[in-house]
Amino acid sequence: MSVSPGQIDRREFLVRACAAGACVCLGAHGPPSWAAVPEREARYYRSLPGNRVHCYLCPCNPTMEACGVLSDGQTCFCRVRTNRGGRLYVSNYGRAAAVHTDPVEKSPLYHVLPGAKLLAVAAPGCNLACKCCQNWEMSQAGVEDLHTIDASPEELVRRAVETGCRGLAFTYTEPIVYFEYLVDTAALARKRGLRCFVSTGGYITTEPLIELCRYVDAFSVSVKGFSEKFYLDQCRGSLSTVLDCLKTIHERGVWLEIPVLIIPTLSDDPDEVAWFCSWVIKNLGTEVPVHFVRFSPSFRLKNLPATPVPVLEAALSAALRSGLQHVYIGNVPGHDANNSTCPSCKRLLIQRIGVRVLQQRLDIHESGGAACPGCGRNVPGIWT
Repeated sequence: MSVSPGQIDRREFLVRACAAGACVCLGAHGPPSWAAVPEREARYYRSLPGNRVHCYLCPCNPTMEACGVLSDGQTCFCRVRTNRGGRLYVSNYGRAAAVHTDPVEKSPLYHVLPGAKLLAVAAPGCNLACKCCQNWEMSQAGVEDLHTIDASPEELVRRAVETGCRGLAFTYTEPIVYFEYLVDTAALARKRGLRCFVSTGGYITTEPLIELCRYVDAFSVSVKGFSEKFYLDQCRGSLSTVLDCLKTIHERGVWLEIPVLIIPTLSDDPDEVAWFCSWVIKNLGTEVPVHFVRFSPSFRLKNLPATPVPVLEAALSAALRSGLQHVYIGNVPGHDANNSTCPSCKRLLIQRIGVRVLQQRLDIHESGGAACPGCGRNVPGIWT
């Protein structure tokens, strides 16, 4: 969708709305009337002498003093986990910064329930500090910085059912930093027959990730760049942690798709793209979908231009030459690489414009699998 000067697109509208106040899912049932949610003690931390605590939900951020090991009264780098008297508490449990409906393609997940409506949920905070963040008003903020909705896991699941959603998407900010809220909601959603999907930067330690894999049907793990230097300079994180996350999800058998942000001058080097494609094939196989996503100037990188479409097309061609079977271009509505095609016979399987599905031609089996109607090739994903 093109945007005229002076207008804002849907993402920008959402971000601005959430900066001013929580974005509420309305629908036919009207605005929710939700009760306050009691504060919760965090998980994945250890008590240390002197009323200190060690939070090991995420790797310790080496660039920040208040991260990992916290003295009494300190709040972690993520802005939502605070040591109080030697016990770690989360401030964002049940405190939603956004609750509304989205198509699953927005996550982006292209091999999951095409066109399905999901209840999208976000809570404040993030364990990275990406200069390219599109949702920085929510992610780079604590609960005290935003108007939030008190929304318990039970109320979120009820809202998803009432609005006809087929699942919940935990997105926009970093779901890892509201781990407790996420797991409790996902566990209840499973009991009601709802799917749960997580869009994440993948900055998490192995133990909590393995637990999370028990409740999540699919992950969209965003890769921001291809080197440790990039992650340290641009995100205050570590590439190796994100790669370990990808491997763990794959090993646990949970569906995985990888959006890869291509930023001019920072992550558009063809050799680095080729290296990453080789890494994916070696560690995850050829069937994992990879989305090369167009960068738009935002937050602390407004000085850079949007990614030229030919650069994205070159990355796509390199990925296909490497052997990856399902490669897409994101944030370029109307591009042919928004569509899903059969890797064998090149038949059009799912046609999209942006995040809107126009038609779906897969043969869906009773077993839940799918195949190309032209040649019968299996198409991996979650289709039922």
